[in-house]
Amino acid sequence: MEDFGTPERFQPSALSGIERDVWAQIAPHRQSLLNVAYSGGLDSSVLLEMCASFATTFGLRVRALHVNHGWSPEADWWEQSCRREAKRLAVDFHSVRLNMAGNVNAQREEEARKQRYAWFRGQIAAPGLLMTAHHLDDQAETFLFRLMRGSSINGLAGMRPVSNIGGLNVLRPFLRCTRKAILDYAEEHGIHYCSDPTNSDTRFDRNFLRHRVLPEFEMRWPSAKTSLVRAAEGFHEAQSLLDEVGAADLTECEHRDHGCHFFVLGAINRAGLLRLSPARQRNLLRYWVRHQGQYSMSEKAMGEFLRQLAQGAESPTVQLSGTGLRLVIRVFREGVFLVPDADVEQGPRKLSTCAWDGSSLRLAGPDVELQSRPAVGKGVRRELFERNGLELRWAFGNIVVRPSEGSGRTRRLRILFQELGIPPWERERMPLIFSEGRFVGIPGVVIEQDYAVGPGAPGVLLEMKDLRHGNMIRQS
Repeated sequence: MEDFGTPERFQPSALSGIERDVWAQIAPHRQSLLNVAYSGGLDSSVLLEMCASFATTFGLRVRALHVNHGWSPEADWWEQSCRREAKRLAVDFHSVRLNMAGNVNAQREEEARKQRYAWFRGQIAAPGLLMTAHHLDDQAETFLFRLMRGSSINGLAGMRPVSNIGGLNVLRPFLRCTRKAILDYAEEHGIHYCSDPTNSDTRFDRNFLRHRVLPEFEMRWPSAKTSLVRAAEGFHEAQSLLDEVGAADLTECEHRDHGCHFFVLGAINRAGLLRLSPARQRNLLRYWVRHQGQYSMSEKAMGEFLRQLAQGAESPTVQLSGTGLRLVIRVFREGVFLVPDADVEQGPRKLSTCAWDGSSLRLAGPDVELQSRPAVGKGVRRELFERNGLELRWAFGNIVVRPSEGSGRTRRLRILFQELGIPPWERERMPLIFSEGRFVGIPGVVIEQDYAVGPGAPGVLLEMKDLRHGNMIRQS
């Protein structure tokens, strides 16, 4: 290992066993800002103490992030205690209060976790990373907990030393260390930490496993925790193989020839998906969804979706569970699409007609932003904006259009949508531009020939931004 020219006590070769193991995992990230998730409990207190020592001797940048959930009457006292310890260690300290006072249950714990990581993401800019103090005992408990919940292979693979949670890089340097080793280190170095009485309450599932189940296991099988962690490693390897199969199937089944104009996270060919065995169909969908971030779908919802797909249903859908942008899987013709979803279904149909003067205009419901800019030989004629402005409508009904591009053949707008392969959920979001009661066009889709600018003439380029992602759709 690299020699950092530090005092003998903190030369890598002079570190204790647990320090060497932790340093080996931190060293590759030593140029990053290391953010320690610091609750003030035993595990995170030992991790912060170690990192503070490494910061002093190896020149690391360390910061403590504390979340005050407000669950305990002592929560504010713990926060102040953590602040004092961070100050003693010369470590920057940042905290937030979530105001989640009340009875703690599984649902509230999950909500707290979401809020906690949302705050962490707001505090940590790339390439910084978050360090948590999860250890080997936590890994064994997690495996048993997920096993009792009937988790998938991916769930039983447990926590990884390095992972990404919703775009946040997370490092777990204690994952090979036992709780006893961490406690021994704390006692040897006189590390101060807070004791949360709720950690002994066996009404909570994890505490029940920790205090009632695992001790019984270890009395019968002394290496039970190590065996459980080894089993999790085996599931991780199995999941890695499934991911390789999923990646290959996704490449083979990718649906490239589609008429979507708005943002699409991915598209799969319907026939290609159905040619796979049922097990590979499910694996492909799991892989596809999971690699969009912290999203999932229930096995029941996925089974029903695939059943409808196999029976030829025209437009089965399935809503994904996750944080952040709402995602949904939709079907149109030969494509299975993963797309952002609206907060309220059928939003555009509730919009009324409105005027548009060409300035930037954000429209809630369809979640689009309209813009315009000068152009030469492109877009619509400039004089349209010099008259009475334009009007936006939403129901395309029996509109007839003669496109400025293509054959110039006149047809109904509904037929043009079908020819272009634009799926129904996109048609509902597209504003129809009118001038003095006559149809002008749709940005990025079509311009009525009567209003198209001629070669070399001054025109106005119409643009439409998809606010569900930020992609710009331009009318050339």
